[in-house]
Amino acid sequence: MRVRMELVGSSQSDSAPRLTEAFAQWLAQDRTVGPYVEIDRVRSSARHAGAMSGGLTEWLALALSSGFSTASLVYSHLAFRASLPPAERSAVRLVVEHGDSQVVVEAGSAEEAAQLANLITNSGLLSVRSGQDTGQTGSPSGGDGSVS
Repeated sequence: MRVRMELVGSSQSDSAPRLTEAFAQWLAQDRTVGPYVEIDRVRSSARHAGAMSGGLTEWLALALSSGFSTASLVYSHLAFRASLPPAERSAVRLVVEHGDSQVVVEAGSAEEAAQLANLITNSGLLSVRSGQDTGQTGSPSGGDGSVS
C-alpha cells in the first residue's frame, strides 16, 4: 500500500514531498499506528541542481501487520493535518493507493474511513497466514500484509 500527502489546488512542488516525509515521521511516532506498520520511503531522483542526492520523498510504502487499525491511520492523518499551519491545513489530504485503487482522505469522514477499510480488506493487505499465531486479540484479521 502506498500513501502520500497531496495539496489541493497546488502544482506538485516541494511542499507535497516535504509533507509526506513529515507524515512518515508522524506515523513512526504514533503509538496507535507506528508499531503496526513498516514504513519505506519511495524517493524521486534528484530533479534539479542543488537537490539532495537521495531525492524527495514522494510516497510511503506501508507494510501492515496484525493489529493495524484503519481508523488509527485516519485519526493520525487528522492529527497531523491539525498540526500544520492554517494555509496548509485546509489544502492537505492523504492519498492511499494499492494496485489500481485509490482512496483520498480529506476530512476523515466515516465514508472515507469505510472506503479505506474496503481498499485494505478487499486487496488482501490484512489476510491471515495459516499456522501463524499473532498473539494479539481484538484484530479481525492478522498477517503482515506486506505490500510495496
